[in-house]
Order: sequence, then C-alpha cells, then structure tokens
Amino acid sequence: MRSLSTVGLTLFLALLSLHLGLSMELAAVSLIGVILCVVAAFRAVEVEKPTWGLIFVLMATGGFIGNQILEEWAIEGSWPRENGLGAGLVLSLFLYLLWVFASRDPSRPETPVDRSGQTVLVMGSLLMLLIPPPEVSTAVILGAELPLITLAGMLVATSTALADRCSTTLRTRLALLLPLVLIVPLTTGLLRLGQGPTIAAISSLFPSGGNYRSTGFSPYQRLDPSVFLRPSTRAVLRISGNQLPSRYLVGNRLSVLNEELVWLPAGTELEAKSSVDAELTATGEWRYTLENNHASSAQAPSRQVTLNSLGNDNFIFLAPGTTHVSGRFEGMSKDANNVWTLSFDRGASRRWRMETGGSARADEADPLNLQLPGFWDDRLQDKSRSFSAPTRQLTVDNVVQHFTSREYALRTDFDPEQPFHDFYLNEQPGYCFWFATATTLALRANNIPSRLVSGYAVNEQISDKLWLVRQRDAHSWVEWQDNEGYWHTVDPTPASITGFFGGYRSNQASITYHYLAGQWQRFIDFILADERIANLVRYSGILILIFLFTREYRRLRSDRRPLESEAKRWQDLWQKFQRRVQLPVSPEWTASDYAASLPSHWPPAWHAAVRDFLHQYNRYRFAPPDAEHFIRVEQALERCLRTLAVTKPDSKDPLP
Repeated sequence: MRSLSTVGLTLFLALLSLHLGLSMELAAVSLIGVILCVVAAFRAVEVEKPTWGLIFVLMATGGFIGNQILEEWAIEGSWPRENGLGAGLVLSLFLYLLWVFASRDPSRPETPVDRSGQTVLVMGSLLMLLIPPPEVSTAVILGAELPLITLAGMLVATSTALADRCSTTLRTRLALLLPLVLIVPLTTGLLRLGQGPTIAAISSLFPSGGNYRSTGFSPYQRLDPSVFLRPSTRAVLRISGNQLPSRYLVGNRLSVLNEELVWLPAGTELEAKSSVDAELTATGEWRYTLENNHASSAQAPSRQVTLNSLGNDNFIFLAPGTTHVSGRFEGMSKDANNVWTLSFDRGASRRWRMETGGSARADEADPLNLQLPGFWDDRLQDKSRSFSAPTRQLTVDNVVQHFTSREYALRTDFDPEQPFHDFYLNEQPGYCFWFATATTLALRANNIPSRLVSGYAVNEQISDKLWLVRQRDAHSWVEWQDNEGYWHTVDPTPASITGFFGGYRSNQASITYHYLAGQWQRFIDFILADERIANLVRYSGILILIFLFTREYRRLRSDRRPLESEAKRWQDLWQKFQRRVQLPVSPEWTASDYAASLPSHWPPAWHAAVRDFLHQYNRYRFAPPDAEHFIRVEQALERCLRTLAVTKPDSKDPLP
C-alpha cells in the first residue's frame, strides 16, 4: 500500500503538469506529465538519484531543445513561442522533480515527508506560483479571479507535508483549513476595493519625482530635456563591421518645439514595409530598401555593419544615409514619432544589418522645418541673424562654430522663467539637447530648414571591428536641408563633452564580456550562414548532450552495482549467522548490543566464539571496502559455527 505522502506527491505533480501544459498550450506536456507521475508513484522503473553532473546535462539539454525545437512546435501567441529557452528550462526542471520523486526512498507511514519529497513540494510550488496560470483554469468567485489549479496545488502541497505524520487526524486538520479556503475570495475582493484609495493616500505623502525620465533614447518620451540628466553605463547596442559609416545612429527626427521646450514629431504619415516589399537573400534574410535623403559624396563607398540590440524593444537605429536594412524579420514600420521598429521572426535575435552609400534622393521642403516656437522674440532673432552668410553652408558653419566653442555642462542653472533665452543669449553652459535645440532654431531663423535628431553617438570601440553603445551615449544633434533638398548632419555640441565621460567610464569587466560576446556572435554567424551546417550543428549538439547524459547515468549505475553486490554479501553473511545461532531478530540492535546481551546459560566457549564474530563484524562491516575484511569476518563466522556445533546448552532463553 502506498503511503499518503506518495499519493499526495503524485497528485501534486499531476496538477503541476496540468498547469504547465495549459500555460504553454501544449496538451502533450500535461498528458506525458501525468503518465510519468503514475509510473514514478508505482516505481515501475528503478532509477538512480540525480547527481549534479546529470542535472547540469538535463538543464542544458532542455534549454537547447527549447530554443531550437520547442519554438517550432509551440502555438502562435503562446509564451514558449516567444521564449523557447525559458520553456525548455522549465520543462527540464519539471523532469528533474519527477526524477527526484521516482528515486526517493520508500516512505513509512510513521515518518514525515523526506528531503526528496520536500524538494518536490518547494520547487514545484515555486514553478506553479511563478508561471502565470492559464485562463481556462481561472474562475471568478465573489468578484475575485482565482487560479483553481494553483490553489488546488497549494492545498495538496500543504496536506502532503502533514499527511504521513498526521494520518489519523488528517481529515480533522483539513477541515480546519476549509474556512481559510472559503474566506480567501472574500478577503481578496475587499482588498481590491480598498487598495486604490489606500495607495493614492500613501503616494500623496511623498514628493513627486519631477519630470525626470529613464536615461537613454525613448521615442515615446517626446524627447523631454531631462532624459539626458541621468546617464547610465548599461550597454544598449553592439555593432560589428569593418568600418562605421557614421558615429551617429538616428532614432527619430523631430520638427515641432512647443512652449514647454518639448520636441514633437511632425505628424508624418505612418509607413510600413512587409516581406512583399523586400528581397530574400541567399542567407534567408529579408533586405528592405529605404529612401535616402542624406547627401553624400559620389565616391563614398558602400559600407555594411551589423547592429545587435541588447534591450527588449524592437526599435532600430540607423546611420544617416542608410539605403538598405536586412535581417531575419518579416516587416518594418515607422510610427508617428519617425521611429522605425522591426517585426522580428520568432526566436530570432534582435539584430539588423544596415547598408549606406549610393545615390541620394532630394526631399521636398516642409514648412514645419522652418517653424519657430511661440516664445521666439526679437532678441533671439537678432542674435540668430548675426550668423547670416551669403550661402546656407557658410551660415551653418557660423552657427556650429559658435556653439562648439562654448562650454559643455551636464547640470544647468537657467532662469526658470526663460530658460532658452538664458542659455542662448547669455551663453550659459548646457548639454547636447540645448545646443541642438538652439542650432535648429538659429538655422530656421535664417530660413534654413532644419530638424532635431535624437539617438546615439558611438563613442566606444572595443576592438578593430567591434563598437559598444551605452545609455550614456544618448545624444541630440541637427540635420539641415540644402537648396537642392538633401539633408546634412551637423553636431553643435562642444568637444568638451569628452570630459563628461570621465564620470561614466566603462567597467573593464563589461568591456571584456561584450568583446567575448561579440566574438562569439561572429563565430555563430559564420556557422549559421549555411542552413545545412546550421542543422548539422543543431542536431549534433542535441545528440552530444543525450550521449553525455547516458554515459553519466550508466557510470552511476555501474558504480552502484559493486556497492550493491558487496552489501548483499554482508547481508547474507549476517542472516546466516542469525539462522544458525537462532537469536531473536531486533532491527534496532547493533552487533555490540548483541554481544552485550547473550544468554547467560550459554557455555563460555559459545560466548567467546559469538563475541569474536560480532567484534570482527562490527569492526569491518562499515570500514572502507576491502576483500580481506570480508574474508576475515567470514572465517570468524566459520569458527563460531564450528564451536556452536561441539556442545549444545540445556535450554534456550530469549534475549532480554
């Protein structure tokens, strides 16, 4: 008969497999999981306890299969489709729990759940709580959404922990838990009704954080100037190639400045490109053509670099003059903020290749690129006119020269009533946002179409073909339009910005990590360039992991067989002694206990022979394995049995 803890663990693991299968939308996971739970409960197959080596190979195999295969099997829209690696690791952990359950020592009704059972309950409960419950298992009770499988799993886990120890009073104790189960929905509903007013009241006690925002480029922030005030050294992009086409990576282009000094997009029409508009290359990548309005030298060579996004978004950054974008994505679109986003293929890394060079196409003039804000007055206009020159190029040079000769400062102290006037007219120190804004407006005041550009400026090269972009590299600069309609890039930020990076230097460990990651990515790209080689490497990796797992498991089994054989020999020897001597069997006694409690009516020769055997057995039984030890004890038993055969006592008293 199975113990109550075994029944409870079987039910708990079955609920966990059902939870995982429904969450992943993979019915096979639930079906196979329940079958394995039953097999493990009845110990239909004898398995060894997992070692750290086997656990590592199991997790590595699960992650590899999840990343390479599970994503293909998963249903569109399910989380394993987007995170095959995580799903594979979760399934590996579930198999590990089944393995621990199947290899646990048989429990007795009078003992509590052993360590293996505790491991199953604790780790299984964490899995059940961390993985979102499937919608089909959620029910609304008294206005509260309750995950039924999760609640049932927690109740079974709690009951299992008490089952074997409290088998006689289990029903009573479960009855005591029933009021708690019933009160949870009511309590949850009351908490939800009160949490809104409570949180609002608490939040009002604390000062607001002002208008500070996350550091780095964010197209939905409307480029509030405060974005540059809190730099970070977290890496956001890794770039590989022979030569950078430009140190500037455009995120968006903005044309309208409002009274609050917030730049807004020009309201351009949305643009989208699908695979129908792209060319499929021999490497299986889609190549999209972009309109190039950025003038460049006719002799400018075509250059290609690959950018790898280290964030979780789909925003892309392109150098001015980009003509083509290619990668493993089925579409790209540009929103109202002039920000390009990509629709990456399932499981594909967030990478794209940009090509620059080639002919440019003129752009029509847009009145918004000449629009001045409402706070623009005669004093600002007069200073802007002082930069005027016979040609647009000379005027741009005068404006840029003026601002690049000024002082850079990350922290500013402008007049709160007229901050732009203070910066522009009184030549106060500022950072890139202020220099780019002032340059854009000064050019517009001289009838030169211009716009503010935000994105990243590349400042860190970590090898001859590898660059790194960090959040601190968020930058603003200016694009202006010539008489023919072509756009040109200028950066009016003073060169003294280099002093700013002294306070935000890159960590050497970070540089080393990204260098190795970049080299590894280049190696992977070389391997995956050919689909046949990629499949060969993929399935060879799976076979190697399976081979390592099988070899380690067989080694564990082979190491155990000699130990089991040796233990069987000692057990047979002891049973032979008990049968011939006919002493009562007491499982709690040791050899020393037997030697101290021999019947008093036995002849002295019997006492000496039996005690000699027990002494030898007690000395060598649990000593390091040695063939000589067993032979000595076996010889002692033979001497004992010969002595017992010479004389027999008149009566046999049982052991006390």
